[in-house]
Amino acid sequence: MSRRFWEQENLNPGEKDITEEEPKQQFVIIARGRERLANTAAVSPEKHPSSVPDFQVTELDDGSFKIQGTFNTTEYETSRQDVAKFKLNHICPGIFSFHLSRTSYQPNQLGADCETSSSSFEFMVELSLENTSSCFRHDDHCKLTAVWASINASPTFFLKPISPGQWKSAKMPFGSQRFELKQTKIPCVLWINFSRTTGEMNAQMQFVSLYVNQLNCDVTFHFDAAERDESIGGHVAILSVRSSVFAAMFQSGMQETNTRKVCIKDIKPDIFKQLLHYIYFGRTSTKLSEEIAQPLYVAADMYNIEDLKDECVQFLLTCIKLENAINLMAWAHVHSIDSIKEATLIFVESRGREICKQDDWERLIKNYPDLSLLASRRMLK
Repeated sequence: MSRRFWEQENLNPGEKDITEEEPKQQFVIIARGRERLANTAAVSPEKHPSSVPDFQVTELDDGSFKIQGTFNTTEYETSRQDVAKFKLNHICPGIFSFHLSRTSYQPNQLGADCETSSSSFEFMVELSLENTSSCFRHDDHCKLTAVWASINASPTFFLKPISPGQWKSAKMPFGSQRFELKQTKIPCVLWINFSRTTGEMNAQMQFVSLYVNQLNCDVTFHFDAAERDESIGGHVAILSVRSSVFAAMFQSGMQETNTRKVCIKDIKPDIFKQLLHYIYFGRTSTKLSEEIAQPLYVAADMYNIEDLKDECVQFLLTCIKLENAINLMAWAHVHSIDSIKEATLIFVESRGREICKQDDWERLIKNYPDLSLLASRRMLK
């Protein structure tokens, strides 16, 4: 993010009013073709762990899925089960439920189903995955070939199928050296691998090739901001299915309906091309970076591509650091992205002395006085 936010936006100082309120946090479960499953107000995690786990799902280049996040627990509970839910709509129907069960026990309670008989462990953890969709009862559909996981940075282990649509790990004892009893956040990573037939892969690639090779395009996009005469083609039917904005554009009798030519004024060509690539392929042509995630979010918001918006937000949440926290906080404030705004406020609160020494802090006070006041109050807590 080489350019500062306030240099990019033509907004009056203090344009958006901010009043101090109880912070809200969005817990977003992400997968391609997915939707938000939870949106809840959260109390301070240091005092009262939220009952809603914060997880995200990413489709990897090999077609497998990585589900990563944190379960919350407390040292005072002898038994607890937490659940994270997510969807993989374009792979199989139904909702996946990812469970973590934690049970305290005495050393002599270790049974034959445990992976060790050491007496140094103080509680056990068990992971399970469930999808009750009927598709898992048929061998020719939803070919889930492997489920494996890691908890608290442990070596990976497999979850075994116990019935159609259900997988479970062995009971795993953890001691104080590997897993702190007083720890309130338990990090987990789950991987799911599906097999795809040659026909499925060919169909996807041929579908994508319509855009990549510009075959049979029936609409053309031109760019006002392009340094040279530049255009890219698309397909009205596909764009309309993926974007309600495109659907309205091509069906409402607007000029674009007749000419099939669209002038893109507010998005740079490389960002718009990434947007189109995502519409066709379900991913960008290159990995997200700090330089493109913000403008790509704005483009996705403009054309109502919710899953791309979610991916940009989740990526930016991993990019918060001292050098960009203020700039990112101001940007999230203007675009009403509560999860990023709250995450940057938490970061600013924890690094207050260093933050206040930056030139960006002075610009924040000048351009967004209400936001700087909110951040200042958080620092003083």
